[in-house]
Amino acid sequence: MPVSHAGSILVVEDEALLRMMAIDMFEDAGFIVFSAANGRDAVRLLAENASIKGLFTDVEMPGPVSGLDLARIAHDLYPHVAILVVSGRAKPSENDLPPGAKFVGKPYEARAIVTLFEG
Repeated sequence: MPVSHAGSILVVEDEALLRMMAIDMFEDAGFIVFSAANGRDAVRLLAENASIKGLFTDVEMPGPVSGLDLARIAHDLYPHVAILVVSGRAKPSENDLPPGAKFVGKPYEARAIVTLFEG
């Protein structure tokens, strides 16, 4: 596995083109990227990869685990993971997000997103 100065991040997005764009955005910034198309697969990847330090997830996803559910699971089980929730439709309230998680609406500026996970 390649060495990254930025760490590892998990991108969770059900729309393939948007997922690929997010993966490219983080890889270009030096992150090692794991990806999933739904919340269930993301939970498995978090459990299998202790190196993941950041979670970038869409709100609306197919299956029983939404992006907000995933954010809460990640916060509860992996408190070291930084969480960013994004959406082009839903705008969750602060009470919908776990403590410390951030929300950004789509469309977003790539550099601003990457900056949230650096440092």
